[in-house]
Amino acid sequence: MSSLLQSTRNTRALPTGSLRFIRSDLPEKLSDKEVQWLLDNNITTIIDLRSDEELAEKKCTLKNCEGFTYSHLPVTGGGGTPKSLAHLYTIYQQMLDAKMDTIIDTILNAESNVLYFCTAGKDRTGVVSAIILKRLGFSDEVIIEDYMKSKDNLLDMLTAHVSAHPEVDIEIIVPHPENIAQLLKYLP
Repeated sequence: MSSLLQSTRNTRALPTGSLRFIRSDLPEKLSDKEVQWLLDNNITTIIDLRSDEELAEKKCTLKNCEGFTYSHLPVTGGGGTPKSLAHLYTIYQQMLDAKMDTIIDTILNAESNVLYFCTAGKDRTGVVSAIILKRLGFSDEVIIEDYMKSKDNLLDMLTAHVSAHPEVDIEIIVPHPENIAQLLKYLP
């Protein structure tokens, strides 16, 4: 698997057959060519799912870029390292609130194609993607398959993170099918 953008690791279209919904990790340092590709493909609605603290620490290239509509819509929870798989499942469930309803409505009703992202593009972005795909009528199997693509795209980065932070259990931060399967039990 690869990323649609050279400067990111995990940018990809949802499996809808179009570029309507693009999930990503932080587009922190996009080249002029990448910005133009987004404009050429009408991917001009930008949704930043990160927390206020993450936003202050690392900016998104597209925040003040002409031609884009940028919205900061932070997801409840997420952003930290889960302490266990049970904790991860709880974090995912806590994301299902009124803020998430606003995020999903904003994405689904956008006039242009949408790029939405968090830091790595796997947890908060993964939950948003699962909800969108579920609302569009995709099967749990397709949703899980989409979620698992983040593992291929991010494994080297996650492995390096664990090497630098040995207190982190790689089995908790690497995507596993059951992580999103647990969340799907709570979606209508």
